[in-house]
Amino acid sequence: MKSLLRPFAGLAIALIVVSCGGGGGSSSSSLVPNVPPSGPAPLGSVKLQINVPPKSATTGRAPAYVSPATASVSVAIDAGAPTVQNLSPSSPNCSNAGTAYPLLCTVTLSASAGAHMVTIDTFDQPNAAGSSLSANSISVTFVAGQTPSVPVVLAGVPKSVAIYPAGSASNVQITPTNGLIFLAAQSALPILVEALDADGNPIVGPGAPTLQVSVTGATAGAGIAVSASSTNNPNAYTISSTGLGSATLAVVATPASSVAGSAISLNTPMSAAAMVSALAGSETRGYLDGTGATARFSGPEGIAYDPSDGDFYVTDAFNRSIRQVTAAGVVTTIAGSAPPSGISGFADGSGSSARFGVPTGIVYDPIDGNLYVTDAGNCAIRRVSPVSPYTVTTVAGEQPGRRICKNLNATGNAARFRDVMGITVNPTTGTLYVTDPRNDEIRSITVPGYVVSTIAGSRHGNYGSTSSSSSSSSSSSSSSSSSSRGITHVGTYTNNTTGTSATFNFPVGIAYDTSNGDLYVTDSDDCAVRQVSTTSPYAVTTLVGPSPSACGFADGSATTTLMNNPRGIAYDPDNGDLYVTDTFNNALRQISLPSGAVTTVVNVASGQRRFGLVNGFGPVALLYGPAMLVYDSALKSLVITDRSDNAIRQVAL
Repeated sequence: MKSLLRPFAGLAIALIVVSCGGGGGSSSSSLVPNVPPSGPAPLGSVKLQINVPPKSATTGRAPAYVSPATASVSVAIDAGAPTVQNLSPSSPNCSNAGTAYPLLCTVTLSASAGAHMVTIDTFDQPNAAGSSLSANSISVTFVAGQTPSVPVVLAGVPKSVAIYPAGSASNVQITPTNGLIFLAAQSALPILVEALDADGNPIVGPGAPTLQVSVTGATAGAGIAVSASSTNNPNAYTISSTGLGSATLAVVATPASSVAGSAISLNTPMSAAAMVSALAGSETRGYLDGTGATARFSGPEGIAYDPSDGDFYVTDAFNRSIRQVTAAGVVTTIAGSAPPSGISGFADGSGSSARFGVPTGIVYDPIDGNLYVTDAGNCAIRRVSPVSPYTVTTVAGEQPGRRICKNLNATGNAARFRDVMGITVNPTTGTLYVTDPRNDEIRSITVPGYVVSTIAGSRHGNYGSTSSSSSSSSSSSSSSSSSSRGITHVGTYTNNTTGTSATFNFPVGIAYDTSNGDLYVTDSDDCAVRQVSTTSPYAVTTLVGPSPSACGFADGSATTTLMNNPRGIAYDPDNGDLYVTDTFNNALRQISLPSGAVTTVVNVASGQRRFGLVNGFGPVALLYGPAMLVYDSALKSLVITDRSDNAIRQVAL
């Protein structure tokens, strides 16, 4: 793949008119086959000189409108029988001063005095056979006794179009399947666009085709555009975008001469994509503090971001510990006792003396500077100081030494949860909101009083989601999807309800929208995303999902999109959109607000069950069981707990 356009070579083709029998012409009679044995003597002859460039020692290619693959040339006067000259060091009237110099060949023709049309065509095989590489016609006036030079530029015959990245390889990639992929939000990504001849040589210089490069079908809001570069290079263009999206790059190459073939076009997909990298951990499960891939996790689940120092905090569920991850990927355990000595337990304390059951969700509270953890194994809310000695305190739910996972609104340790998982915070008031999946409820917790209330959902003894209709088609979809996932769903699906009248089906992830104060919840077993107001009467609506438990994989509008066990959710205050980990599809999805339209950011072929720890651009990167995620406002990126890969992944938007 070529990264830079080489300078134009000084190549020339010249017609030199000389007097009859004139000096400078070749004495070989084989070069004047068009002269009849009888008839009027020619009043002039033309000497065609062709400089054929050598191939580059490094790339095997040369930027020339006379292709280095040229093996022969035909020259005709006034559409008469052409003179054919093979072009090689062993051919008559050809010479080569060495590999560093072009091959110099001449063809001498005769014509009567006056204006004539000379047509020249080059080929990639001897004897004017094979593919035509360049062609042109030029009017030449023969004048006896004069030797004017007439410059000729052959027009390359385009057969294909090539696009090359001209900038950093980390910002752009070209694949046969996905076309041109580049990092989103680029201001000016340089690319090169070239027409190629039949042998794949670039046609550049005075004989190059005219290029028309444009963008069509761009995703709304992505801002994908292409423009000619400000340099003097006619093959240089820049691509820009303002966000994630896709489009088609359309190129039309029109030959410089009508005899050099017809215009050709290329339409290739292009996408402004996210870039996925591994911040810490690897596919190997274990427990080890360290940096980058040397660190080990065992089922990382929740993740929080501390904007004051740029650090992340991860609930390492099966190691039953809280891990700190710096922006450089340095991992340190701050609370809990992990293997080999660690066991599931319940104890407040500092650092390694604290015990967790199965820590799942985690959030940083910017008001009091603490971390809050949903300890699903103990049905409790734990507070963790993120500074030494990393004190752990239970603020709501289970009391030390007791396991009473039920459903009770109360204050502090008197409150009861059944299986708390997701957690978010109102950064203005400090109020916490948690998902209680086995109670199918959304709970609020005041801080610092730790008063627990249910604001939406209710444990009715059945599962179900709430949206717009209960039609037979919805029921059919639910039954089919449920069977494939081994889950039995019962319940109504009515939209625009409030508070405890709403029903959820295992809500897991939760995010707070700082622009309107609403919550967004991943209703996992209904394969839907719900919106919940935080003010009475706590209206609940379905943002994404066509019907209860209609699970699958499809981008589209709010009512046609399909997900499969969405788990984590994060709000991006910079663009006002949501990002969701679509866990069973091993994908990251973007939800545009307020429309609810969904696009896939990472793993576009999720319907094919692709998974693993593969870094790169979103369409080719792979995740495996992505769980929770958080938005990094400083780096404009998402950080994801890639649970089955036992890794922390970073997604640059």
